Parts: sequence; structure tokens; C-alpha cells
Amino acid sequence: MMMKNIFIIPLLLLFLACNKKEVVKLDFSVQTERTNYKVGDTVKFILSGNPDQLLFYSGLEGSRFIYRNRTIAESDNITLDFATNRRLGTDAQQPQSLKLFASQKFNGQYLEASINETTDWVDITSAFTLSTSVSGDVYTNSGVVNLLTLGSLGLTIDKTKPIYFAFKFTGNTGSTQRTWRINRFDIKLTTNTDNQIIPVISISGMSWNTVKFGTSPSNFTFNSGVLQIVGGGSTALSNQVWAVSNAVNLISVKSDIGTPLKNISTRLDEYTFIYNQPGNYKVTFEAFNINVYGESRVIKELEVNIAP
Repeated sequence: MMMKNIFIIPLLLLFLACNKKEVVKLDFSVQTERTNYKVGDTVKFILSGNPDQLLFYSGLEGSRFIYRNRTIAESDNITLDFATNRRLGTDAQQPQSLKLFASQKFNGQYLEASINETTDWVDITSAFTLSTSVSGDVYTNSGVVNLLTLGSLGLTIDKTKPIYFAFKFTGNTGSTQRTWRINRFDIKLTTNTDNQIIPVISISGMSWNTVKFGTSPSNFTFNSGVLQIVGGGSTALSNQVWAVSNAVNLISVKSDIGTPLKNISTRLDEYTFIYNQPGNYKVTFEAFNINVYGESRVIKELEVNIAP
């Protein structure tokens, strides 16, 4: 009986060794069809190796391999620009009906009692241009302003802390109150390392919350990308209404992403891409085979020069 077991054990080990599963090692390569390209040309990449998965990073902003894990970008140039449209009312009877504030002291409670204008908020309206029109659908651009340069207005920003923005609407009963529309609110940063311009947040991501003071009858509404408040006619009650954003991290950015080109069920021998701007682009292909037994990954980079 002992001798029989001695023979079984080596046979079992041999069987396991022969049936060991391993990920298939990659032998992937890529090259362009030719060396010279111009704007609008179709760049053809010739692929070999047939990896299970393949990602393509074009080298354009938002698709750079080096920034695939970046979530924070250091910047000394964080800009805001927005656009407003004003209707109805007069300056004499409805003065300064819309103001823009910023705060890093707001407690995040969207209640009248939590809006402490004099202690927690900084009026930054004067840094921007607001609409002076009283009719039509023309929007006025505010101008592009670096938020980090508003110290003279009392706004000193700690980039490590979130910031809130708020539009304050004031309407006086007795005459027709203003109607205001804001259709753009864009915050962008320019990176310190390579002057890359990256969107931080836009108007649709601000999650505007209406806070009404006293018996104010009006509300800010947000529909189809437009933030709006209608003050009402001459008999409407006076209004003080705030549209307060969610917390914004000024240096938080989305990681760059690659374009998935294939999976294990498909084969791809070439890929084409068109660049619409001249420049020198670092293109990256990330190829990998991966399963429960391990992974084999290959990174291939190419410089693609696009002439005007």
C-alpha cells in the first residue's frame, strides 16, 4: 500500500505541472504607416501582436497617458468666466439686482440662517462684467478672471479647501423687478508644469441651491443649462434670493482617459486617427493580456508630428 502511494504522488505533481495556467505573454508592437502628416490627414497605426485589451491615448488634452492617474493639478491660474442676460426693470428702481459672491467659510447648510453675508462671503462682482441689456437673448461675457488675483476684493483662496459661489438677487417691490439668466459658468485651470488648460467645473456641475430670505416669492431655477430668476411685476413682494453652488475643489481634475480599441473577442490590425491642430503629440498604446492567473502588459509610445 505504501509503495502504491509513492508512485501516485509524483504522477499527481506531473499532472498539475502540465496543467498550470499562465497568462499569454504579449509581443505587441505599433508603428505609423508613414512619417509625415499634416492637419486633417488620416494617421494610420499598424498594430501587431493581437493583445486581449488595447487602449489608445492620442496625446491630446484629456487623453495623455502620463496623466491617467492624476486627480490633482497644481495651478496659479484658476479662471472663472460666465455670461449673463438681464431683462426688465430700471437701474434707478432696481439697482445692483445681481451680485456674485464667493466663500470658503460657508458651512454648506442651504438655509437663510446659514447665509452670513458680511462674515462668510466676499462680494467679487466688481471683477466681472454683467449684462446691461433689458431685452432680447444676447448674453454678456463676464471676462476671464484669475480667482487667485482677487485679494484686493478680500478673497484670499486656500487651494486646499473647497470654495462656494453664489448669485444674490435683490428685487424691490413697487416696480417691475429684473429677470436674470446665466447660461455659462466655467472654471478652468492652467497647470504650472506644462501650461495645460483643464476644465474644473461648468454651470451644470454646480448644483445650484435656492435660499430665500423672508417672504421672497421668487426662486432660482436651472433648466436646459440656464440658471434663471424672475423677480416679478410691480406688485410682487421684495426679493432677496441666493443661488448657492455646491462645494468646488479648484485643483481637482478628471484623470486623462484612453480610448478602448479592442477586447479579447475582437482582432485589430490597424487604427486611424485625425488631428485637427498642428503639434507634436506623444501617442501611447497600452496593451495587456490579463486573467485570473496574472497579466502581461506592454506600453508603446510614438511621437507623431502634425504639420500645419
